[in-house]
Amino acid sequence: MNPRALMRILAFATAACLAFASPALAHVGSPDVFYEGDAGAYHLFVTVNVPQVIPGVAQVQVRSADGNVSEVSTSVTRLTGGGSRYAPVPDVAVRSTVDPHLFTSSIWLMEYGSLRLLLKVRGDKGTAEMSVPVASFARRNLAMPRWLGALLLALTTALALGAISIVGAAARESMIDPGAQPDARARRRGLTAMAATAAIAAAIFYLAFAWWNADARAYTRITRLFKPPPLSATLESDHLKVQAAESEWSRHRVMDKLLADHGYLMHLFLLRTPGFDRFWHLHPQRTPDGSFDAALPPLDSGRYKLFADVVDESGFPWTLVGEIDLPDVKGGAIGSDDSGGSFPPINASNRSVDVLSDGTRVAWKHDQLRANTPMLLRFSVEDRSGAPASDLEPYLGMAAHLEVVKSDLSVFAHIHPSGSAPMAALMLINRQDDSGANARSMADMPMHPMPGMNRLSPEFSMPYGFPSPGEYRLFLQFRRGGRIETAAFDAQVR
Repeated sequence: MNPRALMRILAFATAACLAFASPALAHVGSPDVFYEGDAGAYHLFVTVNVPQVIPGVAQVQVRSADGNVSEVSTSVTRLTGGGSRYAPVPDVAVRSTVDPHLFTSSIWLMEYGSLRLLLKVRGDKGTAEMSVPVASFARRNLAMPRWLGALLLALTTALALGAISIVGAAARESMIDPGAQPDARARRRGLTAMAATAAIAAAIFYLAFAWWNADARAYTRITRLFKPPPLSATLESDHLKVQAAESEWSRHRVMDKLLADHGYLMHLFLLRTPGFDRFWHLHPQRTPDGSFDAALPPLDSGRYKLFADVVDESGFPWTLVGEIDLPDVKGGAIGSDDSGGSFPPINASNRSVDVLSDGTRVAWKHDQLRANTPMLLRFSVEDRSGAPASDLEPYLGMAAHLEVVKSDLSVFAHIHPSGSAPMAALMLINRQDDSGANARSMADMPMHPMPGMNRLSPEFSMPYGFPSPGEYRLFLQFRRGGRIETAAFDAQVR
């Protein structure tokens, strides 16, 4: 077969394998990165579609708020360490011929862990840079289709048989005169050479298969490591004790070296299933034995799904997942930043307005929602008279927090007006980018409104893209007049 034709067949087969691979869930089903922020004078909305396998190609979309951006280039570095300061030659993004505000690029993610996407922007207001944290991890182990394996094995066997035949012929006939028939000695020499070549080929086959299987097992172990780690929980009086369950992940002792995110080492979310009618956002405190202790509010009995957000020392975000059956809990005093409450059961119809107990009206403004489409989720808050609320304050350093949950619990995402990247990872980038004098840690960042702090706008948005069609519930949390409020919305994503 012509070598070029063979390469075309293999390329087509590989493309077909990737195209028909079914999606997998990881990081609770929402692995892509959404970020909105300023690169100098340019306001950008960045989306990074993380590949299913590593190494793999990530798709990057950069949308500018206006048309004054003329060029965008992208590159990837480590988020921390020496490698973070040495970016490769950037790739120039392609400007859309239909939408001049949109630039697209493809970048290789070659390693696991905390990376950063470095954007360089050029326009009529000069040049600027932006860094976006990217959690790079494999979501699945793509299996080779049997037909492709059989084809490759047949081709390899044919090559091996051809090599054995060539070596045998060379040993048998290289030492006789042209046109002469090989004698018995020559034939034995040829058979010996063929036997030796066959043994070598068999050894190569064996070692190749052993290497392939060992590499596949190692890749599978790494892929499992980046699945949502299990969380164990036990009820002790009015407190919930949570910790990483015994697993391969827990042996890496990630929980021993965590970064504070929004002022806390852990954000714990409790959601009663199947109705999604009780929801709480708590902030457990670490105990001397390494577990976390959360004071519980009054809770009705039921089965609760648990999601625990933490960020490790490299800036990589993890969401631990567990569940627990709780009796009626009397509850007691909880932290000043803890919030939640009771809500109507999740409804298949769209629920875009929530009126809180004090008359506050919270609206989610959206058109038809489509999966795998980056968008801005826009919200507004009005007081009981219908006027825009004038007393909104920062909650944990942000205008608001949003938790997105799919009805089958395959998706959980905790996002903010800046996007899905954890604030701790953004602060790591800032510390590296700053000269040092202006670098701040999360501990330096005010988590509560300070006297004289300006009130926030009653309208805000959050960048996100629903990863799959289905029914979703959204919990929006914000601080108003010193009190933390939670509004709930339901939506069908097509």
